[in-house]
Amino acid sequence: MDLTPTDTYDVIVIGGGPGGSTTATVLAQNGHRVLLLEKSEFPRFHVGESLLPALWDIWDRLEVTDTLSSAGFPVKQGVNFNLFNADEDLPFLAGEFPQYFPRPTTFHVDRARYDRILLDNAREHGVEVRLPWTVHEVLFNGPQAIGVRAGPGDDLAQAHTISARVIVDATGRDCLLARRQGWRKPDPKLNKLSYFTHFKGAYRRITDGTVMTEILTLDGGWIWYIPLREDLVSVGAVLDADFVRRIGLKGVQARFDHAIAQSPRVSEWLAGAQQMLPVQTVSNISYLNESFVGDGFVLVGDAAMFVDPIFSAGVTIAMRSGCLAADAIIAALADGDVSADRLRAYEARIRKPMNRIFELIYNWYFILQTKETHNIFRRSLKAPLLRRRLVVIASGGYDVDELDALHAELDVSRAAAKRAAAAAAD
Repeated sequence: MDLTPTDTYDVIVIGGGPGGSTTATVLAQNGHRVLLLEKSEFPRFHVGESLLPALWDIWDRLEVTDTLSSAGFPVKQGVNFNLFNADEDLPFLAGEFPQYFPRPTTFHVDRARYDRILLDNAREHGVEVRLPWTVHEVLFNGPQAIGVRAGPGDDLAQAHTISARVIVDATGRDCLLARRQGWRKPDPKLNKLSYFTHFKGAYRRITDGTVMTEILTLDGGWIWYIPLREDLVSVGAVLDADFVRRIGLKGVQARFDHAIAQSPRVSEWLAGAQQMLPVQTVSNISYLNESFVGDGFVLVGDAAMFVDPIFSAGVTIAMRSGCLAADAIIAALADGDVSADRLRAYEARIRKPMNRIFELIYNWYFILQTKETHNIFRRSLKAPLLRRRLVVIASGGYDVDELDALHAELDVSRAAAKRAAAAAAD
């Protein structure tokens, strides 16, 4: 169909999750005409309920801090690690290093409500939001993205052409444009599967009115335990794909139950609790796409990369990428140049923090695989500099310059563990 003025926007954002709503809000705050298309009705269930203190700066920028603070979400003080059923827990609290974060606490959120707050905030800032709307195709003129073919619901007959100077892919794990471009590459070192659900009436550890994200290791993986509002807890097991094949159990409920049974502590916490929804699953957890930008388009949030959930980085990375992508788009539109080369400033800025968190994730699974007792988490109790670096990155401070030194410490730690294992084998 012929384009009319109402069919043309500065930017079209595909997807209304945290990454998409953040990108759209920042663009609208800077005077751009933005259309956001989301295929699902909101609110909708989503995993990723444990947030990080580094989000306060982003919430302030989006002007949504007061709304979130009054939403009644449980206040999260930090994360508590229990390695190999040890008697000693290893807590990591952002409040230990208040100079890095505007506030030391954050929230555990039910994502249906949290994502709805962010999407409503985008609308209040002038973003045109349409849902449920399906983008059937991103339209190109040669290598240049120029618009979309989209319409209400899934009915292709109702789809029409909408043009924009820039397209933002925030479609999450659907990776609409990355799949089209052949950029989506699962990380073979992180071939994991996740099984998760919610329980009502389970144990909640509350200290001074706050809660913690509980992380407990087990053979083949680890468990998260996240107290939510209204007497719910989110419980998930992240397991190595080879381990799942070896145990030979059929069905996601059986695999989840097997994982929980390995943890005496979690089994006790869930005794008498009611499971509130069928076990959900995510496979091939981690990927990092080859590129995040093209001519006239950018990828944000899970559409660019999907981070293993061990350090609760997903929402923080998604919203940070949304801010950085919006900044790059604003500059590109001002210059009249929305080429991949011009937009690549966004990719350069988000790649560095991504590399940092992935390096820490690799080290986590090395510890689980080798059952390394003298690991960096335990050593940090007696090494103040190491502890500061670990707490800062575990709290979302991925841009702190001194964290580059953490890579060297991780390499030394792994090398020492391998030498010890070789010596023991001899």
